[in-house]
Amino acid sequence: MSAAYLLTLSLGLTAALVCALALVLVHRASGFTRANAPLFAAFSGGVVVTLALVRLIPEALALHPYAGWLVLAGFGFGLVLHVLVGATMQTQTTAGRMRALAPVLAIAVHSTLDGTVYAVTSAIDPYTAISTATGLILHEMPETLICFLLLQRGGFSDRAATVLAFLAAGATTLLSAVISGPFALSVDPALLGMLFAVVAGLLLQVGASHLLGETAQAGWLKGLSAVFAGAGVAAIMTLGHSDGHSHDSHGHGASILPDFRYSHSQGDR
Repeated sequence: MSAAYLLTLSLGLTAALVCALALVLVHRASGFTRANAPLFAAFSGGVVVTLALVRLIPEALALHPYAGWLVLAGFGFGLVLHVLVGATMQTQTTAGRMRALAPVLAIAVHSTLDGTVYAVTSAIDPYTAISTATGLILHEMPETLICFLLLQRGGFSDRAATVLAFLAAGATTLLSAVISGPFALSVDPALLGMLFAVVAGLLLQVGASHLLGETAQAGWLKGLSAVFAGAGVAAIMTLGHSDGHSHDSHGHGASILPDFRYSHSQGDR
């Protein structure tokens, strides 16, 4: 087993453990989260929207020429899915659960991409991998909270919400790292850019429709304060990630990914 693959597994396992820790804390305070669900939803909305605008969309634009259209497609798909679920489900409980699962699935896809990023960066340079993973892992706690909150609000029990939130935000990252590690250097950056763009659109729809819509229920002052607090937390984590990794040195502009295809060809010579 190569050192790069061991590093990939270590980063994926760390991300999963961070998710597990977040869920232990959230589960212990599940009554508090239920009582203050609108406030947490507003905070999570600020995190999700900022994450999409500040990190995912610039990343996608650096990797794929039609990323802007793909962001729009992702947003539209999420909106159509949201409307169809409400129109086709026969009971309010079932509709609520399906509406909760749709955005959680989007977060699961995002977490899967994180595992692939760990594999790609680990195959090139340990410092790049660790500095990149630091920023990504810092997002695991708020993403886990968002999954738990959406599932809890959708009618799932606290236990089911805990398990599903871990599967979406933690297990997917680890599984992706395990699977993509051996094939890291063959991953097409354009494909990653396309996926980043679609996920960004989905997360924008999640933030706008599922989370920011709760702001008024928390009271406008408290709700907006929570939104800006979430946006600030996401921005600080993203800026900290950017400061720890020099984008321009890898030739992808705003991308967190190095030009691994070039590096791979150089290594084969």
